[in-house]
Amino acid sequence: MSLIEAIHAAEGRFVLTVAGGGVTAISDLLAVPGASATVLEATVPYHPQSLSDYLGATPESAASAVTARRLAMRAWMRACSVTGTSENVFGLGATSALATLRHRRGEDRCHIAIQSATTSSEFSLVLSGHRDRSHQERLVADLILHQIAGTCGIPVELPAREMGETPVYRHYVAPRPWTALLLGEQKSTFDGAPPGVIFPGAFNPLHHGHQAMIEHAEARLGQRVHLEISIRNVDKPPIDFLEMKDRQSSIGDHPLIYSDAPTFVEKARLFPGTTFVVGVDTLIRIAEPRYYQGEQPMIEALQEMADLDVGFLVFGRTMEGRFQALDDLTLPTILRDLCQGVDGDVFRQDISSTDLRREARQSPD
Repeated sequence: MSLIEAIHAAEGRFVLTVAGGGVTAISDLLAVPGASATVLEATVPYHPQSLSDYLGATPESAASAVTARRLAMRAWMRACSVTGTSENVFGLGATSALATLRHRRGEDRCHIAIQSATTSSEFSLVLSGHRDRSHQERLVADLILHQIAGTCGIPVELPAREMGETPVYRHYVAPRPWTALLLGEQKSTFDGAPPGVIFPGAFNPLHHGHQAMIEHAEARLGQRVHLEISIRNVDKPPIDFLEMKDRQSSIGDHPLIYSDAPTFVEKARLFPGTTFVVGVDTLIRIAEPRYYQGEQPMIEALQEMADLDVGFLVFGRTMEGRFQALDDLTLPTILRDLCQGVDGDVFRQDISSTDLRREARQSPD
C-alpha cells in the first residue's frame, strides 16, 4: 500500500490551506482513489491579499511558523463547519519561501502546521543548499504528506530527498480547559470569584512597560493583577495551543486567565465588579460606535458595563507622536464615569509589543 493509500484508509479528515510552496501535495492526494475520505477542502491563498483575507489580518511575516499555525487554525475551523464535528478532523496550514526570480530577504524555508481540537503542531525547515524551485516544491509537498501521515498515526520517516537540514518540530497536547475554551464549552479558564483587577491584552511579548503598569496598578489598587488573554479577536482565527503555551511561559509568575471574550462587554459579563487596566488607545476603541454596529448598541453596551459595576484604570500612551492621557479624551459620559486615570507625570512608558517584535525580526541574532 502506498503512503497516500494508507492516508486515505486512515480516519483523519483534513482541510488543507497551502499558501504556495507544496501545493503539489494537494494534487498528489486527489490523484489517488479514496481522496474524499481524507480531503474535505483545499485552498491556495497565493496572493498576499488573498492570504490576508483568509487570515482576517495581514501577517507580520507570510512565511513563518506563526502564519502556518494561523492557517491551520482557520482550516480546522472550516473542517469543523463542513463536518459538523470536531472529532477526527484537522486543519493543515503550510507556507513557504521558495527559490524565486525576485530579491527576497531571508532564507528559503517552509513551515507546516496541523491543528485539531486537542493539539497544535508545527514543522519548520530551512531549505539550504542549491536546490531549484522544482526540487524545493517536491520536497515541501513530501513534507506535507509526511505530516498528514504522522497525524493519522501512520509511521513514516522524513523524506530523504536532499534534506540535509535539521527540522524544528513542536507538538503540544492542550490541557482540558484550553480545549473546552476552543470548542466553546466554557468562556474562561478562571475558576472562582471574579478577580478584583484584570489587565487584558495580547502580551506578545510581555515587556517592561507591561510590568511597570502591573506594579503601579497593584500599588494603587491594593490587589493582585490578573492578566487576561482572549483566544479570539474580531475576524481573526483563535490563537492555537502552542501560542497559548508560549505566552504562558513568557508571562512567568503572573496569574493568567485565558478567555473567549474578545470585547469588553463580554469581559464584564464574565468578571462583574472588576477593574480593568487599559491604555488610552484601548479606551478609545471601547468608545467607537463602529465596534458595536452603531451608536445605540454602543450606549447599550456601555450601560451594561456600568450595571455590571466594572471600572477602568487608564494609562496614557504616545499616539501619533503625542502623549495622551485620560483627561485628553472626549468620551461618552457613561464611560468616563467608569474611569480613573493615571497621570503622565506619575507614570509614563513609551513602548509597544509590535515594535519589540519588529526589532526581534530585524536582529542579526
